Amino acid sequence: MRAATAFKLEFDRRLKPPPHSMQRNAPTAKAVRRKTASVARVVLLGSIPLMLLCGYVGLNAELVAQTYRLSADQQTQAQLVQTDDALRQRLAQAQSVTRLEAAASALHMKEPASIAVITLPSTSTKPETTAFAAGFASFKRLFHTR
Repeated sequence: MRAATAFKLEFDRRLKPPPHSMQRNAPTAKAVRRKTASVARVVLLGSIPLMLLCGYVGLNAELVAQTYRLSADQQTQAQLVQTDDALRQRLAQAQSVTRLEAAASALHMKEPASIAVITLPSTSTKPETTAFAAGFASFKRLFHTR
């Protein structure tokens, strides 16, 4: 009987739930999935405004850079227009009649006493024939056509 009693006590110990201090609160798979999903949702909802803010800052930075480039290009254009105007004025002064007369007198030039005009013979207006046209003309000659 003793063996039966020992077996019965051991059997009762296995069926009895462990004391509260020894129980583990192991999360179930469903709870783990729910917690992971909620964390992912929070991270996603937090990162979307951050990404939109970074995009906004990037677009504004590009706009500022283009504005500075435009300003520099307009300033360069204004300088080039001023230089062009100055060069045109110098060219007009160099081509003025008084300036040319002064340069001619410095080189001891004077008005010519007589002017000689040379006429060149007119160039031939006979069209040049190509090899194809010459071949076509010889073909017409075979049949005595005009």
